[in-house]
Amino acid sequence: MQIIRKIVPSNFNLFLIGDQHIGSILSSSRLWIKMIHMINSEIDGISSRNNFVVDHGDMLEAIDVQDKRFDISTVGGEDENGNPVRDLRMAQILNQAQKAVLDRQDIRKNLITILKGNHEQKLLRHGNYVKDYVCERLGIEYGTYSCVIEYVDRKGELLFKHYAHHGFGSIKSIAHPSKRRHANRKISLMQKFDAKFGDCLLSSMGHTHQLIICDPEPVLYMETKDGKIEQRYTKPSKTTGYIEPNHRWIVNTGSFLKTFGIGFDGYGERAGYDPIELGFILVKIRERKIDKVEKVV
Repeated sequence: MQIIRKIVPSNFNLFLIGDQHIGSILSSSRLWIKMIHMINSEIDGISSRNNFVVDHGDMLEAIDVQDKRFDISTVGGEDENGNPVRDLRMAQILNQAQKAVLDRQDIRKNLITILKGNHEQKLLRHGNYVKDYVCERLGIEYGTYSCVIEYVDRKGELLFKHYAHHGFGSIKSIAHPSKRRHANRKISLMQKFDAKFGDCLLSSMGHTHQLIICDPEPVLYMETKDGKIEQRYTKPSKTTGYIEPNHRWIVNTGSFLKTFGIGFDGYGERAGYDPIELGFILVKIRERKIDKVEKVV
């Protein structure tokens, strides 16, 4: 892992993205273009230079032609209008890495780090395409599989810490109705980070392709004061030391990879995965504190 210190202003926006899967015909170029436009635009009066990005990996489909998962019918990409384009040149991992660099050229100054995902991990016998190719050419710090980012001001004072991981395991629930299913998925996500870097106010992961936000949830408690019984609510206020999981923001960062296509089938369709929201996470930091965490779909 890496520990990264990032100097930030009191007000900034943080884009948490991942799972672009360049080289797959199901990777959404339209969503990627929309995201690039957002990053390069003013948001809530905050300049684009204060829009920062953490890329959670699996930017490459990275399935070698000798891999049993390789499917020639899904090799390619998507044009600007959302039409699938078959391109056998994208079966070459180097071509995928080159496109990853091109896709990030316009936001290279906004990128804090890029993580390695499980798809790139399977290619390590051929080299580390994330570290030695994409990050090196963009001049971006390589985040390994997970990292802790310390957001500090120009005086070195800490605003908060952020634990970013590519992701691991699965987040599933077959409960009924859907509200219970969504609640179970949130609980599953929270449990993954329960004991991991408990001093981080924000934790994030990709990998499952799901968009999930677990906001801090105040807990009601009672106390006595001046001979009276009063009620209070817990609230996120700590930026150092252990932070209760109920007081953290924990998110799953979504994906750019569609599940279904016409005239071909991807592994998500064959595995029977549920439909997912394509998108990413936008964290709004105002007056040195996390103010809102939103889905962009």
